[in-house]
Amino acid sequence: MKLLHTADWHLGKMLEGRNRIEEQRIVLEQMVNIVDKEKPDIVCIAGDIFDNGNPSAQAQKLCYSTWKRMSRMGRTLVVCIAGNHDNPVRLEACAPLAKEQGILILGTPGLRLPSGKYGEFEVNFLGEGAFTFEKNGERSVVVCLPYPSEKRLNEVLYKEEMEEEKKADSYTEKMKALFEKCNAYFKEDCANLFVSHIYTMGARGDGSERGLKLGDSYLLPASIFPDKAGYTALGHVHKPQKVPGTRGKIRYSGSILPYHRDERNMAKQCLLVEIHPGEDAKVEEIYLKNPKPIEFWECKNYEEALLKCRENKGRPCWSYLRIHTDTCLREDQLKELKSIKEDILEIIPLFEEEKKKRREFWHEEKDMRTLFEEYYEMRRGTKPDEEMRQLFEEMLEEDKEDETGEIDAERNQ
Repeated sequence: MKLLHTADWHLGKMLEGRNRIEEQRIVLEQMVNIVDKEKPDIVCIAGDIFDNGNPSAQAQKLCYSTWKRMSRMGRTLVVCIAGNHDNPVRLEACAPLAKEQGILILGTPGLRLPSGKYGEFEVNFLGEGAFTFEKNGERSVVVCLPYPSEKRLNEVLYKEEMEEEKKADSYTEKMKALFEKCNAYFKEDCANLFVSHIYTMGARGDGSERGLKLGDSYLLPASIFPDKAGYTALGHVHKPQKVPGTRGKIRYSGSILPYHRDERNMAKQCLLVEIHPGEDAKVEEIYLKNPKPIEFWECKNYEEALLKCRENKGRPCWSYLRIHTDTCLREDQLKELKSIKEDILEIIPLFEEEKKKRREFWHEEKDMRTLFEEYYEMRRGTKPDEEMRQLFEEMLEEDKEDETGEIDAERNQ
């Protein structure tokens, strides 16, 4: 099986209120060209096709036209699963029309599509989210698990109130049972592919996640994933990466564009994968060109900022502009900067007095709670509320427990 793995398109997503559909169109055009060149048997889109459950007509048009072009008139299977940002029912609505093009759409866990002709492929559904197809005499098994929302699992798992720790255990156990069911579909003499949209332990995000709980899901250990799969194609994490401890068998392709300022330095890619029975998957990383990078500019004064804007006037880029100044920037100065460089997302004045306070802040010896409260007030302009203080206290306690555990482990060695 020759596979192109991509995920997290987030079509329709904005950046500070700015439309990015043209950037998305350019990147998807690159991927269509890759499909035309490499001619994979299957294109796998591992969730978060859209950025929300009610995508714009513009985003839907771009999605459907891209799917159709990637299918190459039915000569390549295109498999799409729902992510946490997608509306599963809306996503599945166009499935009857997509079938003729060789496009399979699975929105909810447990969905079983009808067997039959999908494009030029004879697809046989084995059970919930699992199907087989043949190409060049080689049989492949694909098992899809669209985003398993915690809400749906909770309706089955939690009949009464439970402690958070027990909920996490129950979620993991439930997912382990689902993965074992998925594992049973795989065959030794087939090329086996597992597709899902979920978090794993050890995955590195963009710094916005905290602790074990990310968004509406719990992190899952890689050890419970279907071990008979020759390759596991994941979506959910925007940074392309191998899941630690899996020898590259489980991977996140990452998002197609940097969607947050913290992702600005991440190289984006899609993955070309070859899977054969009894062999390790061969993976080629194909990097995508970013048509409009996100940049941070820091200028010594207003005049330097003005020059920076003029130098980059015609260059496609988004910019966060920081200007060192002793006084507030006037309204006419802000308008002048934005009239020259329309793609400035934010202009932040950096006052010398604030710089001085920061230097003093970091040089004074204070306990962690005081440091946190003063830093929070310096950044936000207000003191942290009781909920924020409590959250910080919980983090401190977690750190203490981790340190105690490490010390005990060292003593027992």
